[in-house]
Amino acid sequence: MFLESVRVLDVDICIQRQDKFAARARASTDLSVILPYLNAIFKSADYNREADSITFIHGIIEFSLIKDQINVKKFANRTELHEQLDWIRELINDIWESRLELSPMYTKRRRPPVMTILSLLPGTNCGACGEKSCMAFAARLYKLEVEIGECPLLDTASKNHLGIDFE
Repeated sequence: MFLESVRVLDVDICIQRQDKFAARARASTDLSVILPYLNAIFKSADYNREADSITFIHGIIEFSLIKDQINVKKFANRTELHEQLDWIRELINDIWESRLELSPMYTKRRRPPVMTILSLLPGTNCGACGEKSCMAFAARLYKLEVEIGECPLLDTASKNHLGIDFE
């Protein structure tokens, strides 16, 4: 087993969403070697090889892995935190077990800037996505607080042009 345990270091109110929590946890091993595999799996991840870090979203939960540290944001309570930490531990161990069949991706990736996302939205400010404007939707999409499919007017070509699987 590659990652035997994850220990919670601290929990606090999430800065991004005051109704949620954020936590910092310590992995029992250095995760740097697994990050390129996570980068290959999570197409919307922010991966930085030089900093040995990756940030990605699972549902609405945001994970940041840096060496042996796992940061988790936007969870509702300690039960959900432990469920998410169990999920990431199992995922990492599954990846480690099948690493010879996977292709790691070492390329640095970033989500497109808010203005690029905005330029691909319909610009109607119709509110069908639940936001007051396309700009508000673009900003929330960039922060992965909403899903791209929540804009019913966004066509497949525009989704593909973004080049990132937000879902």
